[in-house]
Amino acid sequence: MNHPTEPTDPSWFERSQNVRMMIIALVVICAGLALADLFYTNPHPHFGIESSFAFQAWFGFVTFVVIVFLGRLLRLIVSRPEDYYHDGDR
Repeated sequence: MNHPTEPTDPSWFERSQNVRMMIIALVVICAGLALADLFYTNPHPHFGIESSFAFQAWFGFVTFVVIVFLGRLLRLIVSRPEDYYHDGDR
């Protein structure tokens, strides 16, 4: 039976210089979008806080953190032991 061999050279996404370049590009894009918020005003905010600087950015980050922690809490509630389906006679 033929087993696939591991590639000898890392892919484009595994090379450290490319990973560093992608992280720098992501930071630059995020900073640029946050700075672009200085030149944009929401004409119809529903709440006063929506007019604060980079509201979408920090609100999205806080919401993501809350979702991650709620997921960890949900894991404690719904997870089963590792041998849950083990019938015990083996």
